[in-house]
Amino acid sequence: MTAQSKLEAPVEPGLRDRKKARRRDEIIAAAKDLFARQGIDATTMADIAAAAGISSPTVFNYFGSKDGILIAMITEGTMEARESDRALHWREGDDLAGLITGLFVRVSSRTLEIAGKRVWRYAEAAAIRHPDAELSRQYAAVSAALIDVVADFFADISLTTRAGTDCAPDWLAAVFHDLWMPCFIRLITDEKETLAEHEATLHARFGPLVKMLFTDDCASHPRRKMRG
Repeated sequence: MTAQSKLEAPVEPGLRDRKKARRRDEIIAAAKDLFARQGIDATTMADIAAAAGISSPTVFNYFGSKDGILIAMITEGTMEARESDRALHWREGDDLAGLITGLFVRVSSRTLEIAGKRVWRYAEAAAIRHPDAELSRQYAAVSAALIDVVADFFADISLTTRAGTDCAPDWLAAVFHDLWMPCFIRLITDEKETLAEHEATLHARFGPLVKMLFTDDCASHPRRKMRG
């Protein structure tokens, strides 16, 4: 290996960096468990430190505040889910309403894997109460990134509208996202609502809109665009 290739070779993270990353993950995992069991407001940074087996100053050094932990939990978790789930959004044989419903149910399911209903209720309320706070800005960024994913999904399908005009993928993504959001709010607000019930609600909302916007053939037999 030449000197230049050595310089260009990826550098493996050192032991110190790996320990820091592992500790960071442990703090997030401890916080996630405590938030789910006793709520965010009732959980202190000292509680999180004790559950993670470290000192409170260490937790503050890593995240600065509970909102800092929440931001990491939400943004990193959703980013990982978005990237790993992209290939799952297309299912051969599904009609268009089923594909769209499946995509958003997967989003809802993965969202609840990242954090429990209590956490998402807190984040929603915080975004309303303190729209200029960093947590609110990051929460808005997560929603914007989700719309981008849905837009990519629509951009990959040959869509034929009843009006004979094109529908911009980003417009469609925003429309279906806005239909999904109140259903998601209900899901996280009602502790008893299941994902199966959530899925039925989404399909009931998406189905009529798909039939109204797209031709029967497009709605029943969606096709992916040919890639050159």
